[in-house]
Amino acid sequence: MSWWLEIVTKNPSCIYYFGPFDSLREAELEKDGYIEDLSQEQAEVIGARIKLHNPLQLTIDLDEPDREREIKVPA
Repeated sequence: MSWWLEIVTKNPSCIYYFGPFDSLREAELEKDGYIEDLSQEQAEVIGARIKLHNPLQLTIDLDEPDREREIKVPA
């Protein structure tokens, strides 16, 4: 497992994962930059947290039914 930044937005309603990071500190240092980037794209950030995780999808569109979600796997 690695450290990942999870950001939840409204308009669009999505969950974004950014990472992996080598340490909690590295993720904390990068967090504000990712939030700023999403805000500049007119996304309303409603939450962010850092966690040990292994996401299968980097972007989850909460408005789409599960069966139609496109899986975006880290390269």
